[in-house]
Amino acid sequence: MLPQSTRRGQIDEAIEAAARLMEFAIVTATASTQFLPFLDPAEEGALLAAAPVKAFSPDQVVFEQDVELRAIFLIDNGSVRVERQDRGAMIPLTTLGAGEFFGEMSFVDGTPTSARVVADEPTRLRVIDTATVDTMTRKDPTFAGRLYRSIAAILAERLRLTSVRAYGDQSWG
Repeated sequence: MLPQSTRRGQIDEAIEAAARLMEFAIVTATASTQFLPFLDPAEEGALLAAAPVKAFSPDQVVFEQDVELRAIFLIDNGSVRVERQDRGAMIPLTTLGAGEFFGEMSFVDGTPTSARVVADEPTRLRVIDTATVDTMTRKDPTFAGRLYRSIAAILAERLRLTSVRAYGDQSWG
């Protein structure tokens, strides 16, 4: 039998490996398939085609923390860093690249942004804002339901990933 500290280390490594695999699967799926799973591919294509494109230079702020904003940002190319101001320090949270997206929480619930996002390199973003969604919904009133269901599925998957990272070694029973 292995000492407790060795077992604990192996468990921690296994949990981190599982979280990396889940994250890789999410990123790969986002980059190679639809990013909104409950929309038809044609609908998603139309939504992305209608979404305004914005370009950012390295270190240019996409948006600050605690601002009112109702938009989902899809990274066409480049990368951004997500960081959060906490007790006087800027805490890095993650880096996102092409095919990934952010802003979905504020888009859904209308609360201020929970973090600041900054371009790490020349970056091009598609901005899915409420005006774009409203235009699509006027054409097909059922569109919004499928869009929000897709966003809910994305948020649920992100919560699962966070749970694995935070509580993967603890029993829920």
